Formats: sequence, C-alpha cells, structure tokens
Amino acid sequence: MKKACSLVVSALLIAALALPASAASPVSGEAAAILPIDVTLDQEALEIRKVYELPPSADPEALPREGFDRDGYHYECSDILREVVMGDETQTLTQTETVESKNKEMETLLALLPQEKLVTTEDGFEGTLYLNLNSLRTEVTGYGSSSKTVRATRTYPNLSSADATHLPKTISDGGRTMTLQNVEWQTDNTYNADDYEIGDRFTAICTYSGSQTSSYVKGYTTTAEYTGEVHRLGTTAIRYTVIFNGAPIPPEDPPSKLPSAAVMIPAGLAVLAAGGGGVYFWMKRKERRDYEARTDGGSD
Repeated sequence: MKKACSLVVSALLIAALALPASAASPVSGEAAAILPIDVTLDQEALEIRKVYELPPSADPEALPREGFDRDGYHYECSDILREVVMGDETQTLTQTETVESKNKEMETLLALLPQEKLVTTEDGFEGTLYLNLNSLRTEVTGYGSSSKTVRATRTYPNLSSADATHLPKTISDGGRTMTLQNVEWQTDNTYNADDYEIGDRFTAICTYSGSQTSSYVKGYTTTAEYTGEVHRLGTTAIRYTVIFNGAPIPPEDPPSKLPSAAVMIPAGLAVLAAGGGGVYFWMKRKERRDYEARTDGGSD
C-alpha cells in the first residue's frame, strides 16, 4: 500500500514540473503602473492608439509598449508621438523683506512695509504677495553710548577761615565720583554774649562736576514675510501617443496523431491513480483471502 501511494505522489510532482513556465506571468515594473487617459481603436487600419500624460520631468522610457493579442490580431508598437501640453502653472511663494527703523513702534514699521507688492520671479512667475503681520520680527541693530557733564553743589558753613585746604576735593553723587571745580565764600559776623569779641565765620559753597555716561539703542531691524500665489503660462504635462499596429494571428497547426503533453499528462495521472487504487484493492482482497485460509485451516 505504501509503495502504491509513493508512485501516485511521484507522478503528481513530475506533472507539476512539466507544466510550461508561461502559465504564470505576473505583470510587474514601473510600466504596469502607468495607465492611459484614452484608448482609440481603428479596426479598418488595425491600429490602436494609447494616450498617456506624464509630468515634464518623467522619463518616457517607462511607457508600456510591449506587444499584445486582441480579437485574433497581434499588435506591436510602431511609433510614439509627443505633444507638449501648455497651461497655467500656480505655486505659493513666500519672500522676506528687511527694513531699518529708529524705533519699533507698529505705526513706524507699517509705514516702511507696504501691505502688498507685485513680484516677478526669475523663472517667469508673476503675482501679488501680501504682508503677513504675524511674521514680523524686530531686533535691536546695536547700542551706542554718550557722555555729559553733571554738577553738584555742597555747602560747608561755620568755618573759621576762608581756607579751601580742608574742603573735600571729591565727592560721590549717584554712584559717580565728582571733583571740586569752584568755591564761593560767604562771611557771617557772630556775636558772643559772654565776650565782647565779634569774630567772622565763613561758609564755603563748593561746586563739583563729573561725567555721566548713558547707553542708547542705535536702531532696529525688522523682517517680514510676504506670501501669495504666483502664476505663469508653461508646460504642465507631456502627452504621449503610443501607436500599435496589428496583424492576423496565424492559425494553429492541426493536432498530431499522437496526443499532446497537455493531454498525456492528465491521462497519465488518471491511469496512475486508477492503477494505484487497483493495487490497493487487490492487496486488501489478497490479505482477506489469506486470513480466511488461515482461519479455515485452524478450524480443521
């Protein structure tokens, strides 16, 4: 039984390997993904035209041009026509503008930045761009410094003499060091009730000066973006017409006296299957006869 089953399996494997390779021919490649936008059939001229539209940058070598059979005719590619399709090209454009200003007030900035502007690009696009207020960015251009002279006055009363030797030569005022520049004297007569002497007392009015330095913003730089759609008349696509010409497919040769492989293989498989089944039943019948013979012999 096992030997008969092995014969059947072997026959099936041989039949599968004998099938022609063309039975499975999946369509693959870039050409299979390109579909025509129009197909026309001229039955009298046996001509089929397939029209494709590709981007200007696409490679026309990817166009399907393999031969095919249809309605008893075999068609082969005979020519390819190329046509430029013109149209309105549109794209979104953003440009950046930079302006200088003395302050960063919005009123000042808007006076320097127009609300819209007409543009023409190097590759021929034209259109109107509009100011995007949310895009404004203002930065300090730089800082400068300036100095000026400041003065302070100090009064020193009730001095015994008009002698500037003991007067402070520098003072600190607001964190700045200031230097004595001028002294004015005032004299007062002082009466002493216990003494008849009347002495002069002096008041020094001192003027000090120093330098004050302050920084300031030199200016501001503001950048702004203008955005809008621009247009131009240009090539929007390339239209290709692939022409196929047909010829009648010759009739097949009459069948030979000997059966073909396509007929012999299924027939052989059927014979093997039937033979395998016959062997199986013959072996089972033989086993039963042997069993009955042994049983009868034992009963005697």
